[in-house]
Amino acid sequence: MVSKRCPNCGHQMQEFRELTEKEKEQARPHVPKHVSESSLLRCTNKNCRRWQQRGNYQVGGTLPPPE
Repeated sequence: MVSKRCPNCGHQMQEFRELTEKEKEQARPHVPKHVSESSLLRCTNKNCRRWQQRGNYQVGGTLPPPE
C-alpha cells in the first residue's frame, strides 16, 4: 500500500491499494484512454470508494456502492 492524497477524504493522506478485477470493471468506462489500468489505486478508508491514478490524484472517480 502507498499513501496518497484523497479528494474524497478532504484531501488528507490515505492508504491506497491496487484495484480488484471487479473494481477495474466498474472504473473502466471512466478511465481516460491514456491511463493504464495497472496505474489505478483504491482508497482503503472504510467510508471511501475513491479510485485514482498513481501519481495523479486528479484522474479518478468514485466506485458505485456495493450491491
